[in-house]
Amino acid sequence: MNFVVKTHSPLKIRLLYGVVVVVIIASGWGFYDYGRFNAGYDSQDATHAYGEMLEIKDDLEARVAELREQKALLERAAQIEREAYNDLDATLKVLQGEILELKEELAFYRGIVSPREASLGLQLQRLELQHNGTGRSYRYKVVLTQVVKSNRLASGTLKLQVEGLRQGEPVTLKLRDITEKSVKDLKYRFKYFQNIQGDIELPENFQPLRLQVKILPRGREKDKIVKNIDWPTEENITHVGKKQETEADSAD
Repeated sequence: MNFVVKTHSPLKIRLLYGVVVVVIIASGWGFYDYGRFNAGYDSQDATHAYGEMLEIKDDLEARVAELREQKALLERAAQIEREAYNDLDATLKVLQGEILELKEELAFYRGIVSPREASLGLQLQRLELQHNGTGRSYRYKVVLTQVVKSNRLASGTLKLQVEGLRQGEPVTLKLRDITEKSVKDLKYRFKYFQNIQGDIELPENFQPLRLQVKILPRGREKDKIVKNIDWPTEENITHVGKKQETEADSAD
């Protein structure tokens, strides 16, 4: 019986397989590249074009970043401009209010120093109504004046009442009905002018229609002054920041 001995070399087999695989892949890629070349595709041109596209992409990204920075700067500048405009507008409104107030005060003092109707003596210079900002609370202000040339003190009584409706029926509320301490009448006594003001509180079920003020000089009933004003609507009534204490300013 004869035995045949064969040498087995796994490493050589593996190398052979590897060479075969590489040859197959290289051949396949060669055929693929050859096919692309025949179709008009040039890998070098493609690589060059790809590089140019990368450069264009980098330029565009840089341009976008620059534009974004410019946009942020413009937005900030616009914000600063808006804030400056709002500040200026608020300042102008304050100045306009001050000018209006000064004009009213100037007209007030002109009426005292050089009144157009000096023969009337006592005058109701101003009648105002303001909302106190909460509930149905209001502040009234009455300014009385007298001709400066007169050395006589003006004195008398001021009556205030509010006319309106309650459940559809006409109702008149006197000062004692709408003040906290049930004030009946207001007294005045001055030589040049006097500012009389106070607070009133309207009932919830009462609809005000008009405010009436009567000025009754002491001893001169015929010289009384009666002033009626329609109750202002919520749109045109003056609002004040907070409720103030009743006060009267006079010059003796």
